Amino acid sequence: MVTTILVLVPAVKDPLLAWISLGDEPGVAPAPLERVRALLNTDDRFHGIEHLGPEVPREVVGVRDALRAHLLDEGPAELDALATSHPVVVALGAEPRLVPLSATDVVAGLLAEVYEAQRDGSWQRLKACANPDCQWIYYDASRNRSGRWCSMGECGDVMKARAYRERGRRA
Repeated sequence: MVTTILVLVPAVKDPLLAWISLGDEPGVAPAPLERVRALLNTDDRFHGIEHLGPEVPREVVGVRDALRAHLLDEGPAELDALATSHPVVVALGAEPRLVPLSATDVVAGLLAEVYEAQRDGSWQRLKACANPDCQWIYYDASRNRSGRWCSMGECGDVMKARAYRERGRRA
């Protein structure tokens, strides 16, 4: 006689997924960097919409703003300050990595993902659209990392047309 034992393991739901939308075009990043990119784009500057409502913990909004500032080369000071109150530890194994000290600490999880992205070089591929009206955060998948706009069909066309008109005015 064979006895089958079914063990139910509760799934750990990612609390960040309640506030972000993964895979929004343009410029989708590879996982897990996509979580960071999606969070950064909850501050939709093109449409003037703040997608993080009042139910979102202020520290999540704070880490989003600090990450955006860091991405735009304003320095890591805000992130360093956040890191002191959201500790991560080294998880040893086949692939050592940083993990939040507390499994429910969303901010520490994001900081660990940013660290990993900086370590593997993918952080440098996250960019803000060069259209000052847009500033959508996108993943630059071009071979030489020379992308300037979130979408060539939208912002790229607009910015090239602006430059063309400006050159015509000067001539």
